[in-house]
Amino acid sequence: MSLAPTPELIRAALTHIPANLPRDEWARVAMAIKSEYPDSTGFDLFEQWSASDPDRFNARDARATWRSVKAVGGVGVATLLHLAQQHGFTLPKGTQAPVAPSPEELERRELERIERQQAEQARTQAGHEAAATQAAAQWAQGSDEGESAYLVRKGVQPHGVRFAPGGWLLVPLRDGVGKLWNLQHIAPAKPSSGSDKMFLKGGRKSGLWHLVGELASGADATGPAVLLVAEGLATASTLHEATGYPVAVAFDAGNLPHVARALRQLHPAALLVVCGDDDRETEQKSGTNPGRVKAKAAARAARGLAVFPEGLPDGGSDFNDLAVNVNTEQGVGSGLEAVRIIVQSAIDAHAASEIERSKAVEHKARARQRQSAEAPPSESDRGRAFDRFHVDNSGVWFTPPGDEGGPPRRVCGPLYVTALARDGHDNQAALLLEFDTRFRNGRKWLMPLSMLAGDGAQLRAALLAQGFMTPTDSKRRAWLTEYLQSRDPEEMVRHVPRVGWHGRAYVLPDETIGSNPGSDRVMFHSEAGIEANFNQRGTLEQWKQDLARLCIDNSRMAFAVSVSFAGPLLAWASGTTGGGFHYVGPTSIGKTTGFLVAASVWGKGAEKDPESYIQKWRGTSNGFEFLGEQHNDATLILDEMGQIDGNEAGMVSYMLADGSGKARAKAGGGLRQKPTWRLLFLSSGEVSLAQHMESAGKKMKGGQEVRLIPIPAEVVPGSAMEHMHEFEGGHELSGWVQQRAARCYGTAGRAWLEHLVSHTDGLSAMLRERMDAIEWQLVKEDASGQVKRGGRRFALVAAAGEMATEIGLTGWPKGAAIKAASVCYNDWIASRGGSGSSEVTTILRDVKHFLELHGSARFSLFHRGNSDDGQKVMYRAGWRRILDANGVPISPRKVPQYEHEIPNREDESSEYLITAEVFKNEVCKNHDPQLVARVLLDHGCLKPDKGEAYSCKPRPAGFGATIRCYCVTPKIFELDL
Repeated sequence: MSLAPTPELIRAALTHIPANLPRDEWARVAMAIKSEYPDSTGFDLFEQWSASDPDRFNARDARATWRSVKAVGGVGVATLLHLAQQHGFTLPKGTQAPVAPSPEELERRELERIERQQAEQARTQAGHEAAATQAAAQWAQGSDEGESAYLVRKGVQPHGVRFAPGGWLLVPLRDGVGKLWNLQHIAPAKPSSGSDKMFLKGGRKSGLWHLVGELASGADATGPAVLLVAEGLATASTLHEATGYPVAVAFDAGNLPHVARALRQLHPAALLVVCGDDDRETEQKSGTNPGRVKAKAAARAARGLAVFPEGLPDGGSDFNDLAVNVNTEQGVGSGLEAVRIIVQSAIDAHAASEIERSKAVEHKARARQRQSAEAPPSESDRGRAFDRFHVDNSGVWFTPPGDEGGPPRRVCGPLYVTALARDGHDNQAALLLEFDTRFRNGRKWLMPLSMLAGDGAQLRAALLAQGFMTPTDSKRRAWLTEYLQSRDPEEMVRHVPRVGWHGRAYVLPDETIGSNPGSDRVMFHSEAGIEANFNQRGTLEQWKQDLARLCIDNSRMAFAVSVSFAGPLLAWASGTTGGGFHYVGPTSIGKTTGFLVAASVWGKGAEKDPESYIQKWRGTSNGFEFLGEQHNDATLILDEMGQIDGNEAGMVSYMLADGSGKARAKAGGGLRQKPTWRLLFLSSGEVSLAQHMESAGKKMKGGQEVRLIPIPAEVVPGSAMEHMHEFEGGHELSGWVQQRAARCYGTAGRAWLEHLVSHTDGLSAMLRERMDAIEWQLVKEDASGQVKRGGRRFALVAAAGEMATEIGLTGWPKGAAIKAASVCYNDWIASRGGSGSSEVTTILRDVKHFLELHGSARFSLFHRGNSDDGQKVMYRAGWRRILDANGVPISPRKVPQYEHEIPNREDESSEYLITAEVFKNEVCKNHDPQLVARVLLDHGCLKPDKGEAYSCKPRPAGFGATIRCYCVTPKIFELDL
């Protein structure tokens, strides 16, 4: 191999190798990479490549495999390159860049992945249904009476099971509604090899259970107070017989968390007690105790309690082993009593701790500073710190020092300090306060510590504004300030001024979804208040039925909703910049209707409601900086561009897309932290941004177009909708959307964020592969850089819509989001006149327009010059030279009959000699003259003299000297602009 195996070469080769290789081949790729790059560089290459198959990728498996393979051995990077060549990779020569997989190859891989996923889902579902049918038949043939050597050996009674011939036991696996999906067959005796417990082939097990005992019935049908969960039937039967509580059989440790979560949804008020196994022998061999690990995980998932057997005999691991083989000499008790004592003691201790905690903590927040009342310090207390403040249900209390004496004095109502907060730079320190008001219980407020300076008037004013009554006399005011300033809460919080991604957690104004392990909790805080309305109402199913389904076969509406889903993905789409899409069209065609549906993904879809997620263009650049931060990593929706000045609209579009606000000075010197954000935004208006800016006397640059891409909104005459569904017309459809978008909203966005937060591993690589495949379909190879940037954004939107569809958020058919993005992209390209640079097109249009406007008035015939009988020209711009059919200038000396007049003939044309000053100051008024000349030359519209870059020096008749000009050829009029 002559080429150096650089990371770039290996990465290019890996793009040709499908990541769904057999397991041994997949590991050999890791060996090959590690032979050259055994450090983090190599692992990143391996992990990113593995993540390109999202159906099979597991970050933990990738790390384990990387650690297990050796950096030396018979597998080297040559093996990897050979494998890549077998899949179409060509080794580059010299400095030649590696060739990426063809669009056809990328599309084929994506189709194969989707087909494989669908086939696997279909096979799994078919196996589940077949097993369910088989289970029902076998269950019907089983008997409620019989004998089982297994039950005798375990010392338990049959609970809801059936007997099959030969002493086999049948245990049903059911879901929350009681449907039978599978059966566990338990043999009468354990075989010499293998397990004595089997399930039906292809049957479902995850999230299913068998209930031992009865749930509450009759007058107590509100649900069980306590519900136990165990791994196996024998353990569950032992627990039920010992405690009398109902017990769910999860069948193995891996299924414990799934069953616990399902039971928590069915019985939200029950105490779930996961009675796990203690796999000590396994721990001695492997270093891991799966019984304890899975049981604790299940308890955490269901907000329950984990309990384990104590005093197990040698070789024992579960509560059944404890009950059958209990050692009575240890004084634990015998049999079932030993089990009952352990479980009931744990439940009683948990109940006691809950009672104690409820006394100390009235609110659900983490109020770690709440204390019980203490007596004044005694003589023995002198020399150690004594907190003179305590909080209970009636308020904050202050104990006066010994000189004043007397009982504790009430300062104000209950005011809890639960955390100490600061920003990302360890500044802007604040206390997280929690309190109740008559308006709302459980209010949370980040109080800047700077408010405690002086007499605390600013603090009291802020509390009063929220409805919390503060002290009126000077003593209690001073005590309130002292109380807050003396608090030292254990919990630390990071507050951020922007919503969106902070690590792997997503911050919203009122909550944080997900967390960053090992890091402080993150929460939103803005001194300017909250403007972004991420609210929720209704259910996801209602939203899909009432609103999302209307997007089917409506490209503009479906695309707008996909843009809403795409906002949080922008952070994971490396190389894709923020920007917007501007729906252009006359009023009352349905632009806002589509935006209402898009807004309902995140919040209330309403036009004039102050709680609406939709914002208006009416505002200042400072206000839009604020909106940018509060819609960071989300989608900002702006309606009616006509409400803002054209010049301001251009600057705001640039600012929102670029994600950065103005640099401002501090009052005491230096610079404030510049506001930043990362977002997509939707906009609407009756005219495009270019037209709006022209109305203010400004010319739009090419960069502004790609930052705010104009999309024609009118798809059929008078409407932005292709399909009205069951409605008679657009008015009825719009009325329906306005009503439903104001009643059902926000649920789809929360479900989308919860999915993304739990699937961040490999998200960037998977998204990149999806976008690459879509971009290859949309964007032509010879498109300009501006169009490619815009096409990448369209690809992101299409990928987001498809991902949301795949996880069941939209109810759309597969490919609907890609189709909508494709239609909108093609309409954008058509409206701009092709996929070339918009700045180039604008230049050519401006030059053509100048010649069309002034051709007769400001250009005299070149051969006549200043003769008295020549054409009278005011404000000369140059000369017009007549060309024959071959493009050769017609000379009066060669053609005498043309001496006084040149007749008009269809096969003749004119070239224009524009003087240098007019060219620079008028023709290039809004452009760089060098750029204009280069564009004209590149398009065959400029004819310079030999040896000149762009200009020429003709000698017009009657001038007696050469004049520097720019000769624009007739081809300018042939361009399709």
